[in-house]
Amino acid sequence: MSAPSPSTSSSLPPPASATGRRDATAARLVHLLLTRVTLAVAGALTSVVVARALGPEDRGVYWVVVTVAITAAAVGNLSVERSQTALWTREGRRPAISANAPWLGLAVGTVAAVVAFAAVLPPGTAVTVVADRPTLVWGLVAVPVMTAIVYVGNVHVLRARTGVVDRGSLAGAAVQCSALAALALPGRLTVEGVVIVWTLSAVVNLVLLLPSLPVRRPRGRRLAARTLSCGLRHHPGYVCHFLLLRLDILILNALGTPAAVGVYSMAVTPAELLRAMTGTVVQLALPRQMESSLEEAAAYTARTIRITGVLAVSSAVLFCLAGPALVVAATGPAFAGCVVPMLVLAPGVAAAATAAPAAAYLLRLDLPFLAALVYGAALLANLVLNVLLIPPMGVTGCALASTIAYTMLAAAQVGWFAHSAGVPLRRLVPGAAEVGEIVRRLHGLLRAGRP
Repeated sequence: MSAPSPSTSSSLPPPASATGRRDATAARLVHLLLTRVTLAVAGALTSVVVARALGPEDRGVYWVVVTVAITAAAVGNLSVERSQTALWTREGRRPAISANAPWLGLAVGTVAAVVAFAAVLPPGTAVTVVADRPTLVWGLVAVPVMTAIVYVGNVHVLRARTGVVDRGSLAGAAVQCSALAALALPGRLTVEGVVIVWTLSAVVNLVLLLPSLPVRRPRGRRLAARTLSCGLRHHPGYVCHFLLLRLDILILNALGTPAAVGVYSMAVTPAELLRAMTGTVVQLALPRQMESSLEEAAAYTARTIRITGVLAVSSAVLFCLAGPALVVAATGPAFAGCVVPMLVLAPGVAAAATAAPAAAYLLRLDLPFLAALVYGAALLANLVLNVLLIPPMGVTGCALASTIAYTMLAAAQVGWFAHSAGVPLRRLVPGAAEVGEIVRRLHGLLRAGRP
């Protein structure tokens, strides 16, 4: 979003260089939005195919396995992508950071997968009760691949090469959708088959990310070690944040049934799509937040918060109006229980999406211990609320616990940003100017997308 701020705009036409930057940003935003819409459609189709073929119980088993794998990748990735972002401010480090990304990702992810397998292997655990060992193995094979995708993809985002990330994501989604459809049509889709396809789609994604790296051989062992150590400082907060978003699935699996997890996974799907859509703006803003001066980054972050706020609230309202009917019509009456949890989750997800630019800015303050306290408090609240609310309310209690915790975290992040940047809270409230700008941007995007 490269339009000048109200304090710097004038009636004079912008310089040619500024116009060129705006055109380039508009083009990138067009591609990002098209990618997000395509991925949202692909994700919705995948969810429908799996739900129709497996039903609530087996879909719940699949969701537990995937959650275990994603959690292993997140907990074991040592927050290297955050370290990359923090170290990226010095230009001389960038080639080595780029070169080390895939190798660090595969190595760190392999260790995480081995540790996770050892943790869930003993019989009688909440995971092995619902899933067999081969299915778990196939899920954990994806852990090093996903870790490398995160590291390499973050390098491309920092280089403002989001098109590369988009192509990898689209190819992975295409493989997943086509393979699942091919297996579902003759009625041969199983939980293990869905997990295998999910893992293969991640491999395709990574393969397409690698050739576009500026440097491919590892460089700078000291910088690699510093990247790991710097990441470790940020890792407790990152782990708490991730568990805040995923722990509800595992708690529901322990306190409920696989069928309840399957229903909740459908309730979460629109929320994940909302987060992905608003993430377009956040992704575009990240390079400028990291490379500008702290004062410029603060002003840009405040503006981005206002814009993501409008997008998040409008998207949440749209999902609440249309999502329940569409989901039930697509998946069948077996998943009708996801409607109320879906509506309960929407406010919390909208709040989290609005605060995402503030979270990115706070990385520059280099206060990982304070960040860990903030994320840890939200995680603890989520854990306690889930334990208290799931037994009497079931899936709806799980959704309510999550939305309360998400809102608490968003309020803390926005308040911390406002205090540290010296920005009054009233300047973070979107108004008619932001709505008008979004309308103008959408009109410009339509024009820029024409041949």
